[in-house]
Amino acid sequence: MQNKSNIVISVLFFLTFIIHFAIWKFVFHLDEVTIIKFYLFLSVIFMMMITLLLIINRTVPQFLGMSVLGLITVKFGLMYLIKNKLHFDEIPNFKFHFIIPYFVLTALLTYYAIQLINYDKKQ
Repeated sequence: MQNKSNIVISVLFFLTFIIHFAIWKFVFHLDEVTIIKFYLFLSVIFMMMITLLLIINRTVPQFLGMSVLGLITVKFGLMYLIKNKLHFDEIPNFKFHFIIPYFVLTALLTYYAIQLINYDKKQ
């Protein structure tokens, strides 16, 4: 189960990046450095959250659901703090370019946590 879920999460993550990058580059003709910085930041945060979920699942699996809520709150806080460093305000319609991928990756994180919870219940 874990391998299938990991593959699905990875494919959806890279698919999100490819689609967003194509829209960013070929439709809006914007600089690709900013989006690569953004996805690098999101990748680090996403992998950190997945790793923390796995650690929490191995140590205290009964708190996995509450830890997902806490991790999403931490992710939102980090995103709020880093938005000035990445100069989001200079990009036209930056809310659509950055909030949608943020929520897609948050949904992937939630999906992964649901898969972990369901797998533990079956065991």
